[in-house]
Amino acid sequence: MTAVGGTVQAPTTVEAMATAVSTRELLLDSAARLFAERGIDNVSTAEIVRGAGQRNTSAVHYYFGNRDEVLRALLARHVPDIAKRRRELLVLARTRTARDVRSAAEAIVRPVTELAPRGWRERAYLQIGSELATGRRPLSPGIRDVMNQTAGREAWDLLRQRCPKVPPDLWRARQEICIVFVGRAAADRAWHLDQGGRRVLPEDRFVDNLIEMLLGAMRARHHGA
Repeated sequence: MTAVGGTVQAPTTVEAMATAVSTRELLLDSAARLFAERGIDNVSTAEIVRGAGQRNTSAVHYYFGNRDEVLRALLARHVPDIAKRRRELLVLARTRTARDVRSAAEAIVRPVTELAPRGWRERAYLQIGSELATGRRPLSPGIRDVMNQTAGREAWDLLRQRCPKVPPDLWRARQEICIVFVGRAAADRAWHLDQGGRRVLPEDRFVDNLIEMLLGAMRARHHGA
């Protein structure tokens, strides 16, 4: 509100919008910290409100509607950057020969791992995304829609085209495991960075190793039909 001549006026539209944006971001920051530290389903909306320093107990409902919408908004903070970076890498990968599996794998891995050095919000996103990638938690249509906007499917399709000898059933099984594996590896490294871990691999070495591990798993020898 604005004080004028000893009286208090209602906030202007601009002031009200600024306050709303600030409160919304505080709630998202609180949710990001709590979800990453304790797990999505172990955090109540009341705890999100308290963590944001808000007095209005219905703040989450007012700004988001429910906890799933908070989660969707958290994902939506970072998905555009991931999608943009992945599409840049895909453009480069498609200029390479059909034998070049590494460039396709880089388009899968690098957009995820490059988030960690940016800040705590990005590292929290990696922790949350890793939990969702396990498939143990039912996803609302809104959350599933956001997660489908990372261009991940395009990158996996390109890698599949360059690894045609793996049977479809084994490819699907390996892909499900590797999606969780990449997310978990990036999330674990993010956690160690936050804890000041001394044994964390340098970024380039970590990413190169992760790409090679992904390719090793996806192209591993198989037996039988």
